[in-house]
Amino acid sequence: MILKSKYMFESKSTRIYRHLASIGIIIISIFLAYTFVCSILLLDARNETKNTKVKFKNSPPDLIVVFTGGAGRIEFAIKKARELKQPNIFITGVNEKSSVQTILSPIKIADKDYEHIDLDYTAKNTVQNVVSTLEYLRNNPGVHKVVIVSSDYHIMRIKHIIQTLKLTNDKFEFYYTAVSSNYLYFKNIKILYTETFKLVRTKIYLFFLNSGD
Repeated sequence: MILKSKYMFESKSTRIYRHLASIGIIIISIFLAYTFVCSILLLDARNETKNTKVKFKNSPPDLIVVFTGGAGRIEFAIKKARELKQPNIFITGVNEKSSVQTILSPIKIADKDYEHIDLDYTAKNTVQNVVSTLEYLRNNPGVHKVVIVSSDYHIMRIKHIIQTLKLTNDKFEFYYTAVSSNYLYFKNIKILYTETFKLVRTKIYLFFLNSGD
């Protein structure tokens, strides 16, 4: 145990207290380490967003991709499309009953902009989002510089999946811009902590997937 006995002869109650204190220290240490990893996810998303802003300050990307699943992502992508002067948007992971009009109805957008938005109905999770995005890019020659929009806690996992699944002859350049979450709300903290676990789980899954090739 972490806390060693100070006495040669130790009472039962003292020993129990020492063991419980050691367990408490271990749990707190694990929690702090886990929290540190969570903060790395957010710092990485912030850096990626800054890099994207600098990269496309004077020229637009070829496409903006939105991974559905988090509040505000599509609206943020529309805003980013106007900012970057790039109307071409690919939204992956859309419900099969949805259309461009129903998705964008809550957002103020000109009717003429609907024709620049493509939807993917096949993806059900982040790995499938990436697979659908890569397939879309391979079927659209001329698209090279791609900005991916998702929530801040989600960016690092997307990056890892893309780096793992992208083929050697894929010449796409990926950039990321994050929708910031408000971590004053417990719900968002819970999502962040869950996402860190998903990142580890995804790394393990993709490792074994590649090992089987």
